[in-house]
Amino acid sequence: MSNLSYLEPYKKDLPWEELCALKEERESWWERSSSEKWKVPQYPKLQTNEKDFNGPWVSLTGDGDQGELDKLEECAKKLIPWKKGPFKLFNLEIDAEWRSDFKWQRVEEHLVDLKDKIICDVGCNNGYFMFRMAAHRPKLVLGFDPVLHMQAQFDLVQHYAKEPSLHFELFGVEHLPLFPKFFDVIFHMGIIYHHRHPIQQLIDIRESLKPGGVVYLETIGIPGDESIALFPEDRYARMGNCWFVPTLPCFINWAKRAKLVDVEVLADTDLTEDEQRLTPWCPPPFQSLKASLDEQDPSKTIEGYPAPRRFLIKASKKKGAQ
Repeated sequence: MSNLSYLEPYKKDLPWEELCALKEERESWWERSSSEKWKVPQYPKLQTNEKDFNGPWVSLTGDGDQGELDKLEECAKKLIPWKKGPFKLFNLEIDAEWRSDFKWQRVEEHLVDLKDKIICDVGCNNGYFMFRMAAHRPKLVLGFDPVLHMQAQFDLVQHYAKEPSLHFELFGVEHLPLFPKFFDVIFHMGIIYHHRHPIQQLIDIRESLKPGGVVYLETIGIPGDESIALFPEDRYARMGNCWFVPTLPCFINWAKRAKLVDVEVLADTDLTEDEQRLTPWCPPPFQSLKASLDEQDPSKTIEGYPAPRRFLIKASKKKGAQ
């Protein structure tokens, strides 16, 4: 069986050889010397008895002696910083930088039925949202994130969760074209502004959806009634990988210009330190929201741009589209 064996049932609908070559190339990243710091040589011997993914914590409970529980804490601390969460692994509470349950709550209020659906979480980070999706009994959730650190965190949680529907790949948004008309639902949350070509991302999402499929799009944005996007000279909120930061009307128009339909605004909220902040699991010298804002005027970033808001929209691929 292929190391993409979970996709074998769909093999005839996918460019199989290309996918396998990509998988092999990405897995070779683990052979780099720089990957050593993210490798967990042996998982502690703990037995999971109960799982609760209904939040806010992604929670696993079970049995294990104190020595193994201490080893689990050592493993998790080796993988600092934890950016998404929170997780509760046995007696270990991982309070990550982001209270990702805030974002999930905004999404979950407007979720389509995920039962038996094939789903992609683009830029899935450590899989927090994937575990929350698992509570809705999907057929398959495929997480994309080309970062070894994120896979290491996901693998630690999944080792004990053993959720058969969840799979993590070191793929990026640019690999969506390898999955033509494949997904029922795509989550693309907090990704679009990190890439140079926002419209191409949305077109690739549309083409990767089945006809009638749904996408949840979430981004940072700036206030304003005009359809414009900020293009920072260098950094935005200390982020060097931030390209286009849209107003909400601009974000909506991006979706429409990519020929997505039934575009619906689900949330337009302030980003606050309740949602994003430093914790013992993302400690200094890492920086969070507070350090990215002007101390004298928190309505502006440290660079003098409008401070970020969070926009969430839902859109669909036209039902008759091929």
